[in-house]
Amino acid sequence: MKISVVCGSRANDKWLLLSFFQSLETQTFTDFDVNMVCDRNFIKSEESDFLEFLENQELEVIKRTKFFTNNNSDFNPNHWWWASYVRNFGIQKAKWEFIQLFDDDNEVEADFLEKCLEKRENLNSKDSWEYVILPSLYYRDTNQIQNQWFSYFDYRQSRPVLHLLNWKKQAQIQMFSWNWIFSKASTLRKTQYDEQIARISEDLDYTLSLHEKWIQLRVFSDLKVIHHEREKNKLEQAWIWSYSQAKQKSRNWFLFTKKHWNKRQLLQFYFCWLPWCMARLSFKAMIYWWLEWFDVIKWLFSWIREWYALTHKSGIYTD
Repeated sequence: MKISVVCGSRANDKWLLLSFFQSLETQTFTDFDVNMVCDRNFIKSEESDFLEFLENQELEVIKRTKFFTNNNSDFNPNHWWWASYVRNFGIQKAKWEFIQLFDDDNEVEADFLEKCLEKRENLNSKDSWEYVILPSLYYRDTNQIQNQWFSYFDYRQSRPVLHLLNWKKQAQIQMFSWNWIFSKASTLRKTQYDEQIARISEDLDYTLSLHEKWIQLRVFSDLKVIHHEREKNKLEQAWIWSYSQAKQKSRNWFLFTKKHWNKRQLLQFYFCWLPWCMARLSFKAMIYWWLEWFDVIKWLFSWIREWYALTHKSGIYTD
């Protein structure tokens, strides 16, 4: 085998996952296997039904797939660090020279893996740099590009600035959001995801860690991934799905800044972004407070305790 495909899945949408496997089934490059990390606490009957459904599809690629669950491996179903743990787990279980990371709601063209390998080998033949290869992302079944690539980080506004790709053959970027990455297995193993950081910040943190090891990020216009992401409601689009999620995201964002930023950048964070963010979130909370006033007050006090712990201690406050 040449490539290990690594995919994390909640394993709660069998038909969407089947579409993912069907797109792998048609790959022109076939020298690969699949590590599917099932990110949930399976009881034995659930796991049996899930695996039986996939095996009954009689796809050749499923015969080359290893399903890692809490029942057949050392996967921890009670982890609280979200995608970072799942990706690290799958990467460590991968056996072959190259790794392709996917989500379970992806579909790719038939020559996707063949192109990834060709581009990676061509890049490496030109110089001694290490590379991570990224595709262009398309939302659902449209031709609309879901831009997840960033040119640089604006420390004053505390956010990455979008890289508006002009779609030449390739572009070098500074940051990406979410995964869908292709690289040598050794590169991904020596640069793991930070399992303390999740929700929004994990990939931004990961890309900074890659740059610290002099690893370049290249986006290619002819590598296309269709992302079948579900529609989001208004609160989710505003990044406030619940008060608990807002608190978690703020914690991860703070850990991200604390890990990477220098003193000048932290001053910008405290005096520019943080007051603006708190005012914005407070305004949104005020709009909805009369619906869930008890939760607003509870999470506000919990939020204050956690921020105090983060600023005064090395550990993380948890409820």
